Amino acid sequence: MGYFAFFLLLTAACLLWSAACTAAAARSNRRRALWLFLGLALPVLALLPWLLASGYLAFDARMRPNWFGPVVISALIGGVWISRAGMTAVTSSAVAVASRWPVIGLFAFAILAKAVSFGTLLILDNAVAAEARAMRVEAAAMMQAALPPAPVDAENAARLHLQAGAAIAAAPDLTAADGPLDDPQFDIANPAVGDLLSRHAALVDTIRRAADMPGCRFARDWARPSIEMLLPEMQAMRTEARILALAARRGSFEGRPAEAVADAVRLGSLGRQAGSEPILVSSLVGLAIDGEALSVVADVLPRLGPGDAALLDDPGLRDLVGAVPSIVRAVNGEEAFGLAVFADFADGREDVHAFGRLSSDATPTFDKGHPLAFLADPLMAIYRVFFLPADLAGYRDRFRKLRSTAARSVDQRQGWPEMKRDIDAIDTDPRRGPDGALARLLVPATEAVFRAQSHAVARHRAAEVLLAATRERLAAGTLPAAIESLVPARLPSVPRDPFTSDSPMRAAFEAGELSVWSVGPNGTDDGGPVAAGNAPPERGDDIGLRMRAAAAAAR
Repeated sequence: MGYFAFFLLLTAACLLWSAACTAAAARSNRRRALWLFLGLALPVLALLPWLLASGYLAFDARMRPNWFGPVVISALIGGVWISRAGMTAVTSSAVAVASRWPVIGLFAFAILAKAVSFGTLLILDNAVAAEARAMRVEAAAMMQAALPPAPVDAENAARLHLQAGAAIAAAPDLTAADGPLDDPQFDIANPAVGDLLSRHAALVDTIRRAADMPGCRFARDWARPSIEMLLPEMQAMRTEARILALAARRGSFEGRPAEAVADAVRLGSLGRQAGSEPILVSSLVGLAIDGEALSVVADVLPRLGPGDAALLDDPGLRDLVGAVPSIVRAVNGEEAFGLAVFADFADGREDVHAFGRLSSDATPTFDKGHPLAFLADPLMAIYRVFFLPADLAGYRDRFRKLRSTAARSVDQRQGWPEMKRDIDAIDTDPRRGPDGALARLLVPATEAVFRAQSHAVARHRAAEVLLAATRERLAAGTLPAAIESLVPARLPSVPRDPFTSDSPMRAAFEAGELSVWSVGPNGTDDGGPVAAGNAPPERGDDIGLRMRAAAAAAR
């Protein structure tokens, strides 16, 4: 009702102004044209910035249209009709009809209607701002629920990760483009690997001690999330993971299998620590580190001999292979983060420039000197009052469905085809309008997020098979020729391919390697995974692990 009253009053103000100017023109002989021009032009010119701003939001930003266009059209057409009717002469005399209209009264009513419409706009704006306070309380509660329990200071790995990050930043050889950390085909037997690890032995020890900690919580005020919140530790933790993976592979090569397995387990712990932050970027980094840990396991297992069989029963290794990281906590935290950002826009803490900080495209920031800089204030006022409520409603609806899909992905019983249908249904629901400007910036790339989760499931199921195959090799002296031969002695059943509805994981023993894989998102068996860095552009998207039959350690 408030929106209808605002636009009705705004239209009335424009028409009353045209009528007042027409009455003034009828009483003036010398400035008649000027008064008629002012009666038609001023309402349109006054509304033009608001019309342009609302048009930008409605069309360029693909948000729902509002009534500023109809108001301007009504003001223009109504003004022309009033001017023509008012300037028509009375039949019995040459005096125009509008000369009998009360000029001062019409101007007064026009100003009053304008003032009341402005007051209505303020009331609507204050109502949105009042909702911002409730959104902040809701966002804080959701974020606190998404956070894992805070570790005590003595068991918090954050301090050690900060030390490791500082050491990495001070060591250019660790991030060299042609170094062993960034080259997946770098020969682990190369003496340069041993030299690098020797030079940074203190750093490796710091990373290991951090990964051995039971928890990690960086000093961030998650009760007040905002778009200014940065996560600089994530990139450093990715580098820590590469260093630890290099140490694990080198230790395995040099004949230290227990140390190599322990470092692989630490990699899994490092991934959980990175993914413990209640936001999707952290969760995705955690999944990437978890995938690196499983890749290290696949490289270490062939170097285990009969005397190392007990290492396969290590609880940490079983947990690493058997426990798939979940994105549910991060999805809930991501929604809370978005609500806090909506609250900042709702009460004016963020302006139009925040759209540019949230977006990586060429969204205008309307700085001084920008040709559309004059639209900055009307743009935010119109967005806040007329678009934000619908934008927020769409954002909530999208995340309600994402939470449901994420919850079903946790039990791993739903295959990718079913999950993909759920995701597509969210995007194509005819009852849901187009996402608003802010929701499009805050809602994650849904399919990519859930695809990353399914990738993790596929890698873990492949690792389960490799672990069982290694048990068979250590007991029987050779790897099995088929997964089915591991059932039921080594595996309860053949793991299901998460990218299918009911098909098992694929496996092949060729050229001295055992490969276990999923068909990937395209649903087509492309022949299995290839070694890192070897995939040609036309290679398919199979997801899995490769393990050599056996490898002798350096002595």
